[in-house]
Amino acid sequence: MPDLKYLLTSLSLYYFVGSVQARCHIALVQLEGNNLYLSNHTRVYDIQRSDIVEIGHFVHLLCNDGKILEVFECISGSVFSPALSSKACAPPNPVVVEVKDTSCIIPSTMYAVGYTFNGNFMELYRNCYNANSLAFQHSIYKTYRFQNNIERPENCPWMSDELSGGFNGAYKGEKTQACFVTNLGAIQPQCKFDRGHMTPASAFISKALKESTFRYLNAIPQYRGVNRGKWKVVETWVNKMVRGMYDDAPTRTYDVLKVCIGALGVHRLKHTTSNNMIPIYLLDNNKIPVPEWMYKIVSHLSGDKWVMLTYNDIVSPSDNALKAICNVKPCHPGLHFTATDTGHTVCCDPYDFITKNAKHLTGVC
Repeated sequence: MPDLKYLLTSLSLYYFVGSVQARCHIALVQLEGNNLYLSNHTRVYDIQRSDIVEIGHFVHLLCNDGKILEVFECISGSVFSPALSSKACAPPNPVVVEVKDTSCIIPSTMYAVGYTFNGNFMELYRNCYNANSLAFQHSIYKTYRFQNNIERPENCPWMSDELSGGFNGAYKGEKTQACFVTNLGAIQPQCKFDRGHMTPASAFISKALKESTFRYLNAIPQYRGVNRGKWKVVETWVNKMVRGMYDDAPTRTYDVLKVCIGALGVHRLKHTTSNNMIPIYLLDNNKIPVPEWMYKIVSHLSGDKWVMLTYNDIVSPSDNALKAICNVKPCHPGLHFTATDTGHTVCCDPYDFITKNAKHLTGVC
């Protein structure tokens, strides 16, 4: 029987590898280039979000003049006709449009980021954002199976989308510390904030798509250690999930995941003389709030769902504060944290968490 088991396993791997090789893949050199590819499987154009293209399917190269320069067909394993490297053009700029979405509660507005072609809008992700307080609420996007995914672009400019002219200054360290001296009575050396992506650049495979995530309506003030610590570990786990590292074929194939990311509360720090707990904002004492918590809700069409909750500080929250919003449960077996990963992150019962903290996302995430 053991020999039969190993034979069946070998055959399964053979057919799996064969099926992967039978597909075409958009190479890293094309993803690193300034290219925007569209799909058109059912006579409806959409953004090509995966580097995997099935045989007989087409990808279309969209240029900044709003026209398609070339059409490429996957004709056999890893072979496009014509070759993808034969054509290139600068892509159009992403656009931001307001959309109706009942999960985004007034006074916040849902903004969708994407591209237009032939008068149609192709959405990449959407964010619920309060333009008055410059406060991020939540984002929604889908991530698709991929093999190739380039590194995050460096020195990418952040776009304000006409929401405010004060974003860049507010996030600068000296401005942050001046705010803290005014409101807290002293410099707060541990308060170093990143412009933390909510819909992450890593969710998308190419340079053009990644650059579209560098928008202030897609950012929060996130403690640097947390952003680069446990929050990053969770982001990496999502990418491993959609790449198939935790598939349980044929029962589960996590090739498309919906991800909702949100912020809860306003972080508070103690005044150095009065000991009062002061809510922290980066601009004008009432704009760009520093969230107290961040969460990710990851769901699959099978009904599988996970919630990860992270405290936005380099110290841990009180047990009572955590219990008030999260019924802690074991994390997915593939999600591991080390002692050197900064930040306090736990996994929560999804339905309990959404009911307590995000009823507006019921049935959405």
